[in-house]
Amino acid sequence: MMKHWTLSLISFIVVAVALDIQSGSAQTAQDSVSSASRPFVSGGIYDKPFITRLGGKTTIGGYGDFQFRAEREGGITEEVAFTLHRFNLFTYSVVTDRVRLGSEIEFENGGEEIKLEYVVVDLEVREELNVRAGIILSPLGKFNLTHDAPQNELTDRPLVTTEIIPSTLSEAGIGFWGAFYPSLSTRLTYELYAVNGFNEGVISNAVTSIKDGRGSLEEDNNNVPAAVGRVAISPSRGLEFGGSFHAGQYNVSSRDGLPVENRQYLSIFGADLEYRRGAFSLQGEYAHAHVDLPRQLKGFLASDQQGVYAQVGYRFLTRLSPVLPNSSLTGVVRFDAVDFDTAVKGDGQQRVTVGLNFRPAEDTALKLEYQYRRTADGVNNITPGRAVLFSVATYF
Repeated sequence: MMKHWTLSLISFIVVAVALDIQSGSAQTAQDSVSSASRPFVSGGIYDKPFITRLGGKTTIGGYGDFQFRAEREGGITEEVAFTLHRFNLFTYSVVTDRVRLGSEIEFENGGEEIKLEYVVVDLEVREELNVRAGIILSPLGKFNLTHDAPQNELTDRPLVTTEIIPSTLSEAGIGFWGAFYPSLSTRLTYELYAVNGFNEGVISNAVTSIKDGRGSLEEDNNNVPAAVGRVAISPSRGLEFGGSFHAGQYNVSSRDGLPVENRQYLSIFGADLEYRRGAFSLQGEYAHAHVDLPRQLKGFLASDQQGVYAQVGYRFLTRLSPVLPNSSLTGVVRFDAVDFDTAVKGDGQQRVTVGLNFRPAEDTALKLEYQYRRTADGVNNITPGRAVLFSVATYF
């Protein structure tokens, strides 16, 4: 079942991009790549309004995300509530011409949870080779790098980026990033880091749950660093293909220098696509995770999981009035699916979201959405669910 809808999504994406490219005009000189005018990651940690609009050595900004949710599952009302889901603060400091520091502090659910999303020190050697150290926003898929609520057209994050990736994935580590320009209009970017990696939470509570195995920001549980990286190619402005991975040992295999069990590894591989031309946008991401299981758990827990999403958006009714010259409406449709055990039928979730959002300005979005989802347990019993969401998110 997963193979059928994955192939269908891939076919849909290829056809949509091909048709739109054919309808576009030839590449012009204005599409030439310039490092001075183009951020390393569009919407990433250094592409924020508070950075591009303010001056000074240290600047502060952030965003807020207020939500209303009404959810029913299996005919039972699960939640009807208002919440300040996130309030995040950014800082950006220019230490010298070659050194800068960026950070983000996240307050979730009205302050019930406070965490450092990232704190990085960048040493900029040259455009092709730079050094980054600190708590790194792991480049595992494009969405993990560009997950801010005001930037995204829908309220909820895609299932694959919360259950398989999982977003937001931040890890302590060090590594390199940079960009190359094979041609006038083509750019190739990369990020590669050594990080603490995941821990035994990957297989805790008698389930395979990758999101519960996110490692500590203070120490590595097994003293064996993991590796995470992403390579993306942009043949022209508005079109980008990315491939990413995360691989490393997650269990403790030795104590006091003595082996206690075999080494177990977690590997996640992902692919992402983003295409924008005029009012039209297309985004998608796929991820597959493989978990080495201890001998006693093989056949009981899932060793392979995967997920995918595809999203189409169209912006219309721009400049609705002289009072709001930068306003617009955007219609969005997203399909999500995750499979928590590729060896069995069921044990996953599919979700379709239809949304309409209004932006009085580019940095602020009011989003109204309807979700329909189908959840299958390990023996493929289906439970339907529905939700109505409204949210307000803005940068400041």
